[in-house]
Amino acid sequence: MNGQATAIPGKLTAFPKTKRQKKSKAAAKKVWSFPKRTLAKIAASLSVFALLATGVFFYQRVYADRIYPKIMIAGFQIGGLSPQEAKQALAKKAAAMDEQGPEITYNDQTLKPKLSEMGVSFNIDEAVSQAYDFGRKGSFKEKITANFQILFKHQQITISPEIDQAKFDAYLGQLVKVAEKESKNVALEVQSGQIVLIPSEKGRGLDKEKLKNDLKNFINSGENGRVVMVTSDLAPKINEEGTIEARAQAEKFMAAAPITVTFEDSAWVADRTEIGSWINFKEDDNKLIATAQPDTFINSISKQVDIATIDREIQDGTGAVLSEGQDGRGTDTNTLRAQIRDALTRGQSGSFALATFAVPRGEKIIYPHAQPGRYTGRYIDINLSEQTLYAFEGSTLVNQFLISSGKRGYETPTGEFNVYSKSRANLMSGPDYYLPNVPWISRFAPGPISVHGTYWHSNFGTPMSHGCVNASIPDAEWVYNFVDIGTPVYVHY
Repeated sequence: MNGQATAIPGKLTAFPKTKRQKKSKAAAKKVWSFPKRTLAKIAASLSVFALLATGVFFYQRVYADRIYPKIMIAGFQIGGLSPQEAKQALAKKAAAMDEQGPEITYNDQTLKPKLSEMGVSFNIDEAVSQAYDFGRKGSFKEKITANFQILFKHQQITISPEIDQAKFDAYLGQLVKVAEKESKNVALEVQSGQIVLIPSEKGRGLDKEKLKNDLKNFINSGENGRVVMVTSDLAPKINEEGTIEARAQAEKFMAAAPITVTFEDSAWVADRTEIGSWINFKEDDNKLIATAQPDTFINSISKQVDIATIDREIQDGTGAVLSEGQDGRGTDTNTLRAQIRDALTRGQSGSFALATFAVPRGEKIIYPHAQPGRYTGRYIDINLSEQTLYAFEGSTLVNQFLISSGKRGYETPTGEFNVYSKSRANLMSGPDYYLPNVPWISRFAPGPISVHGTYWHSNFGTPMSHGCVNASIPDAEWVYNFVDIGTPVYVHY
């Protein structure tokens, strides 16, 4: 037979299976047959997925306006609360954290600042918003994953601190002032002619960057803790070895004692103690240097020897000598200073005759009262010797009254001037005075110098001012109304 089937009447014809047909059935059986364990896992996964999907739907219905359960912020349970309730609860938590603050220790001292003092605040709104969105925002898969997490463990939402950098740096600056201490160099003093050494002192430095990082770590952790400020000793720049040269130089200065200055029948002696009072010690890099300044000694001698000049007073018009005055005398302080410094440098005593020089007297023109007819029309004549103001219409005296001109060191300028501006009232101030609403001001000289009313004294007839011409308020008002811009003002002795 050739392998073909033979048909038998009344029966189904059976054909032998080919190799292709056998393979096809085997493949089908292989594709659709799974182990029972695998099928069980698939079924369980589908059940869990369905449960989680149901959980998403359930949470959305039950917690429609509340935060999902098992959600915490900074260790504080807020699950089941509305966002507003969560904010109120967290505000109390943040206030407690603020009060708690860190413990900052250094050496044997402890500081407990509030976080707010360090410029730290907490973004409660942002944290609550993240908590409320957990399990609600994102894709369906992300929602299911979030709900799955909630089923098995609490979810922590961090509350982010916000740092006001300027305030934080200012607080660090305060800590630095408390913890740091500058080192003190060794110093020298001369007491009663003896050189005294003042010991140096170690300083204390602070590791500022470590402190800043430790405080930031504490703030971000949200937990109480202790921050230790790390300090280190700071050695002084100048120690005892750096005083050797200065000591030797100071001893050499004092070895010049006695230094004697003579004039006529007087003598002034600088002994070792006196010379020691002239010595100063200055820091120069890593050592001290000694200098001596005898100016106080020299000025004291000069005050006793100098004679002030008194100007000769001559009457205007007649040329009569009202006072001869006197010539003055000055001391040659430059020569004496050079002589004393040379003796100090050599460390040898010396005696020096004081050189003086004559100071010729000057002359001062004294005007009797005032001069009628100096100008045509209206003018003001101010006699500083008499402390009197005269007002003229040509040759006619129309008014006169006592004034107070500038006191010593602030003398009212003399000469011929003109009124250049007027004010009913104005502020006048300087280094040692402040006078608001000074009335009836008539300005006539640079400065500005003026005739004005005076409410702070009534001592007219005596120099009292800083250069202006003080008058009583009624008299100053009279002058204000009498003069115009350009009216001549003549000031003299």
